Amino acid sequence: MNYEPAPLDEEAVLQLREYERQLSQAAGYPVILIDYADQEQPPAK
Repeated sequence: MNYEPAPLDEEAVLQLREYERQLSQAAGYPVILIDYADQEQPPAK
């Protein structure tokens, strides 16, 4: 399978950053979330 970065809108990006912040705080180390979309599926709207 070939994956491309998911086409996220600004609101979704802000929510992912908030999840990263929360998870990093809980874990005690930096956590980075990465969202990829399968090229075979149409992008989410």
